[in-house]
Amino acid sequence: YCWNDIEATKAFYVHTLPMIHFRETLTRKYHRDFMNHNDTKIGKDFFIMKLEEAGVECYTFDSDGRQPRQTPRERIALKDAILPWIEFDHPELQRVLDWLKGQTITETKGVFKDLTCIVNGFEFVFGLGGIHGSIESEVIQSDDEFMVLDLDVTSYYPSLAIHNRFYPEHLGETFCDVYEGLKKQRVAFAKGTPENAMLKLALNGVYGDSNNPYSVFYDPLFTMKITLNGQLLLCLLSEKLMAIEGLRLIQANTDGVTIRVPRRHRVQVDFVTDWWEIVTGLQLEEAEYSRMFIRDVNNYIAEYT
Repeated sequence: YCWNDIEATKAFYVHTLPMIHFRETLTRKYHRDFMNHNDTKIGKDFFIMKLEEAGVECYTFDSDGRQPRQTPRERIALKDAILPWIEFDHPELQRVLDWLKGQTITETKGVFKDLTCIVNGFEFVFGLGGIHGSIESEVIQSDDEFMVLDLDVTSYYPSLAIHNRFYPEHLGETFCDVYEGLKKQRVAFAKGTPENAMLKLALNGVYGDSNNPYSVFYDPLFTMKITLNGQLLLCLLSEKLMAIEGLRLIQANTDGVTIRVPRRHRVQVDFVTDWWEIVTGLQLEEAEYSRMFIRDVNNYIAEYT
């Protein structure tokens, strides 16, 4: 029994060696002990380290020790979180927007309960983590007449915060400058390097922690600014795309959409995506699929061309 445990521990050690080396490299380079950090904590701690280097006070100290600075909210008027220029042509999407602008919440849970709308036969489902929707139980194929395109927003939530200057109130606007610096810094490191991996964790971990009452990043209004505008801007993209003759929306999921569109209308898709990038200040990445086997929004296989 003892030898079984020893062999299993050794096998686990070998399996996790890349993760161990990752933490060893960061510890040596930044003179900070990352050895016992999980992935998310690595990213958050590095972000905090950069904020403090920029002169942002992240903690206070009292008789109970170190306490994270935060901005708790007793209530949030959602109209204060939504970008004022967002408007829709389709009445169902405008109904959702108007309903959201009329809400005042005291907690972020349950905000999107049963909030849906149907546009051209496609159901959008809104949620705190992002929008989603999908056709179900179908195989979608490209052919000589139609193409299947996936359009994802590059680094969606960090880019939303950076471009629109969204930040936790107690951290100030310097938060956006640090965020942008980390995003640019990541590009300088090749994929697969410890620095690239850590910066990706730093960029992606902040949004989730903004709704964590134990975190330095805690400000529920910042959470709502990201999640509300993230969903509404994808709806804006979807609405314009669905106006293209013969185009069918296949999926919408958190940071992008998938469409099937006549090849003869490809230039119209480019026109819409170029317009959307200009008005939002965000960038789209494109992939083309030959086939998709879809059960639902969370269960599908996509085959690249």
